[in-house]
Amino acid sequence: MSIYIVRHGETDWNREGIYQGHTDTPLNEDGRKTAERLGHTLSKIKISCIYSSDLLRARETAEIINRFLNVPVCHTQDLRELNFGDWTGISIWEMEEKDPELFRRWQEDPWNISPPGGETFRELTERVMNILEEITRRHRDEDVLIVSHAGPIKAMIFGLISATGRAYWNIKISHNTVVIIDRDTDYRISMTEIPL
Repeated sequence: MSIYIVRHGETDWNREGIYQGHTDTPLNEDGRKTAERLGHTLSKIKISCIYSSDLLRARETAEIINRFLNVPVCHTQDLRELNFGDWTGISIWEMEEKDPELFRRWQEDPWNISPPGGETFRELTERVMNILEEITRRHRDEDVLIVSHAGPIKAMIFGLISATGRAYWNIKISHNTVVIIDRDTDYRISMTEIPL
């Protein structure tokens, strides 16, 4: 079994450096083009179904990719981005200005510290690992695609390698990154980027 995981295409908020969290924002033109390239690339693989975050930018990405795959699509809240709480809709610089001390603590320990009214990276990891295990159980002998967000994709990697802490900031998930999780008796993770 292989699980292919991609991030949604770019939105205007991504381009402006604004954290979207659970906000519904549409893809921009570049985001739609990236989704088409991902769909073309993934069409060479026999994928049985798509699991997608239920947020608009991920749903749109899944729909565009599915034009090439024509498989069932399941939308779930479990694949949503980290809940940024009161920091939703602002940039990282504005987060730091709002509460420099909390921001510093969050940067140093996102595993245990959350944005005000949001969730910790530990909570996000528990959420996405539950859905990843469920997908694995349902599709033991099939290849599937997950369309999600940078935070949950990092959380899956963290969960599979049992990592915690600050290293969260060291993983880069671009809009054209494809993470591949191969599962036989254990998980193996690889990453690649499709050309833009």
